[in-house]
Amino acid sequence: MHVRKRSGEKEALDISKIRLAIGFACKDIDVDPMELELDAQIQFRDGISTKEIQQLLIRTAAEKVSPQTPQWQYVAARLLLYDLYKEVGHIRGYEVKDKINGKYKPYNPDSFHKLVETYAGRGIYGEYLLKEYTEQDFSQLAHYIEPERDLLFNYTGIKVLADRYLVRDEEGSIVELPQEMYMLIAMTLAIPEEKEKRLHYAKLFYDLMSSHQVSLATPTLMNARRTHTQLSSCFVLTVEDDLYDIFDNVQKAGQISKFAGGLGVYLGKIRATGAPIRKFKGASSGVLPVVKILNDVMVYVDQLGMRKGSASITLDIWHKDVLDFLEVKTNVGDERKKAHDIHPAVAIPDLFMKRLKNRQRWTLFDPYYCKKVKGDKNLEDFYGEEFEELYERLERELPPYAKKEVDAFELWKRLLSVIFETGEPYVFFRDTANRLNPNKHCGMVYSSNLCHEIVQNMSPSQHVEESLSEEGVILHKKKSGDVVVCNLGSINLGKVYTKEEMEKVVPLLVRMLDNVISMNYYAVKEAQWTNWRYRSIGIGVSNYHYRLVKEGISWESEEHLQFAQALFERIAYYAIKGSMELAKERGAYPLFEGSDWSKGIFFGRTPGENVKLSKNGFDWVGLAQEVKTYGMRNAYLIAVMPTGSTSLILGATPSVDPIFAKFYKEENMSGVLPQVPPEIDKLFWHYKSAYHIDQEWVIRAAAARQLWIDQAQSLNLFIDPEKIDGPTLSKLYELARELGLKTVYYTRSKSMTDIEECESCST
Repeated sequence: MHVRKRSGEKEALDISKIRLAIGFACKDIDVDPMELELDAQIQFRDGISTKEIQQLLIRTAAEKVSPQTPQWQYVAARLLLYDLYKEVGHIRGYEVKDKINGKYKPYNPDSFHKLVETYAGRGIYGEYLLKEYTEQDFSQLAHYIEPERDLLFNYTGIKVLADRYLVRDEEGSIVELPQEMYMLIAMTLAIPEEKEKRLHYAKLFYDLMSSHQVSLATPTLMNARRTHTQLSSCFVLTVEDDLYDIFDNVQKAGQISKFAGGLGVYLGKIRATGAPIRKFKGASSGVLPVVKILNDVMVYVDQLGMRKGSASITLDIWHKDVLDFLEVKTNVGDERKKAHDIHPAVAIPDLFMKRLKNRQRWTLFDPYYCKKVKGDKNLEDFYGEEFEELYERLERELPPYAKKEVDAFELWKRLLSVIFETGEPYVFFRDTANRLNPNKHCGMVYSSNLCHEIVQNMSPSQHVEESLSEEGVILHKKKSGDVVVCNLGSINLGKVYTKEEMEKVVPLLVRMLDNVISMNYYAVKEAQWTNWRYRSIGIGVSNYHYRLVKEGISWESEEHLQFAQALFERIAYYAIKGSMELAKERGAYPLFEGSDWSKGIFFGRTPGENVKLSKNGFDWVGLAQEVKTYGMRNAYLIAVMPTGSTSLILGATPSVDPIFAKFYKEENMSGVLPQVPPEIDKLFWHYKSAYHIDQEWVIRAAAARQLWIDQAQSLNLFIDPEKIDGPTLSKLYELARELGLKTVYYTRSKSMTDIEECESCST
């Protein structure tokens, strides 16, 4: 009987070779190799391929994963790695097996430079790698690679990495190995460093990523080392009430989506249905047609066929079109008003929540009649007491056709009903976001991004003039507004937790993300302008629930709140310190003067107030003085994003969410993947799944974290419709605002199975 090798050659079947692969996979893991061989039940036939045998072994090992036997996920991972090593070695033309001693040596350092040289010439890798690094540099870094770190991956991790992140050739074959991927990303992000320090930082960045201490956003993992270095996750657009600007933003949305960016779009400035156009009454079609256009753009610009584009669209709860807007994803009503592929979000001021509490009336306005209510500013350009005064003045003064009175409680009920049905809209508490904005001296926040963790200054571009030259060249001049850019990375709390670990890792992550800004490819010039002026980053976490369980802390406990507060204070302290040290070296962000940072005010509090609140005994007074003296490199620092796909790579619990279940099968582009939380066999009774946790504790924990977060959190609520009613859900949202949260992301219902994961912000 013969087998067919990858090269197409045939050779006699040799069972010992299969046992060699199984032995490699089971080495030092508490499993019985013979059990895998027997359970695989390989049906040998003449001409069976080695690939087919390997796939059967992988599938068998993956199917054996359970909460009692989670170690099989590492056996399946090694079998997949073994397959990957063989495939890549075959394509790149080097032997994986040493002919002299018969040992396997999956990585070939001598082929590293040739790999990049070959595929840069074919437009797959970026030529900049060859320009910035010598062949000797490549050799030194190739020999620094630690192949053993591949063994950190579980099956899901290496499967997701291979399917979505490792670079492929024109035929779709993988050509790089995991540690080579990490090193090439590190090399890309080290390019902004001084030349003599470049290799030093490339090694440090590689160590952080390859040892799974940190992860970077999906676009960074995908595109660093490629020709177009679009490394940012998400972009936030502000649309002016002007036809040119509406379609200019539609074009921007298409360009951003083309390069795999997610979108947040604020439409609150656009006039409502029935508003005048050039003084012709009743001419405007309102917001809904723009929502539908953006929906179609997201479907059409499908990011190289990998996935649909994705956008969150925000409208204010006082906008006259808000009732129709709430229905865009429901299954009832006029289908012509539906937009099933976007994610609606509602911006809510404190005044609405006060009226709701007192069961008062609420007035919806047409933004067309709310322009220049104070100086050159519109109603939406204010927040807090100033907004409330102007809002109440407009209630009194606007004519009936410019406004519509509704019952605040009925509007809120409709919002919650839609959330029950679809998991959305997302909610943005605009007053809290603006009150605590450290850069309120130079801007306003109207909405958040696709995943609702980014809270940064926004503004529309201003169109100046259009000219035509004698040569037929048309020039359009516009003044850039602020297009928010998310540059994200996360800390794996399973690996990094103590003060000492944070002190080492967090400043390096700040540095990496600052380098992302320097290396970024910008599909939209306004994004480049904003990113350079603010240099904003977002640091989040993964493995939060695992760390909680590992520390022996129950989710529903006061101890959890103390844990959350202390943990995020550590992250905040070392992030600010890292950004300050970077400002010493590279200069502060251009808009630093006048910011809260420049006044020593962190998270809306004075240094003395931060000392009183501290759980770690940090010198907040001293740090505030240093920041005043040297500045900050980055205008915004901390944002807790979802970490869907990259948590899968790390084998971590996602972001700050409780686990979905103790065992389930994740179905995505990589197939059906077995999921168990870290150390489930040892900590089984300590984990409590999301739908069994009182969601009030989810909100209270988020509030404890928010004390040390300058932006926001992608906060999911998990509800069982059979156990929760409208008043209970209402109390959760009201509590979120009362405790100082800026956003609420999805409300995930047990009966909902089709909620999309946001991969744009995934780190």
